[in-house]
Amino acid sequence: MSEYIKIDREIYPACKLPSNLDTTVWRYMDIRKFYSLLDRKSLYLCRADLLQDRFEGTYSRHQILEMEDWFKKIGKPDLSKTERKRREQDRLKTYICCWCISDYDLDLMWKGYIGNFHGVAIKSSIRKLIQLCDNAINMWPLDISTVQYFDHADGEPINYFGTPQQFLYKDHHFRLDNELRIIYHPNIANPSPDHFFLPADLKNLIEEVVFQPQSTKNDLKLVRKALDDVGLTTIPILTSRDDREFIA
Repeated sequence: MSEYIKIDREIYPACKLPSNLDTTVWRYMDIRKFYSLLDRKSLYLCRADLLQDRFEGTYSRHQILEMEDWFKKIGKPDLSKTERKRREQDRLKTYICCWCISDYDLDLMWKGYIGNFHGVAIKSSIRKLIQLCDNAINMWPLDISTVQYFDHADGEPINYFGTPQQFLYKDHHFRLDNELRIIYHPNIANPSPDHFFLPADLKNLIEEVVFQPQSTKNDLKLVRKALDDVGLTTIPILTSRDDREFIA
């Protein structure tokens, strides 16, 4: 009888997760990206250099300057250029899918990620994201971790033991995002694509679909039909807090 050995996903040591893996997470997206999610049955992972924060994958400013000063002192100033090039290459070869840790959908996130466009938020849990990463064997190495916030401007140092650790830190400016991220860092050559798609079992991943405030009944009908058309008939659709009946 053949015996199969289960291979576990190797977890990067610096990744951190809450003790309660059933903690709720949200992903906010405009309606076009939501339909793409249903069509592809995959999560969109964006290349790190294309994300909102132009300091993705860097250390603190003071930490970098100290390191470059040290290279000068030991007579190796060219190493500064080498290190800058390495950080640039890391951003070009790292792909990220961002989630917000929160018990509820948040007005701040609607305004920051959707704005005036039509959009939804999908509700899931950290446990479900871990299962997604564990099952995507063809896309390993995949990591999942909360983001740690630090003072990038004033020189607070971060530890660095290789990719993807530098992508587990963001400046305090982004603290309210309370972010959890999936990180994909394939061994690829340039030119690297600007995104990858991570296959997902949507029935397991999506607990609820919540509509952006002030969405119309027609918006709800269209999304309900889109879910039903791909077999997601049991996933509930809810409206955000702002659409509840106002009682003075």
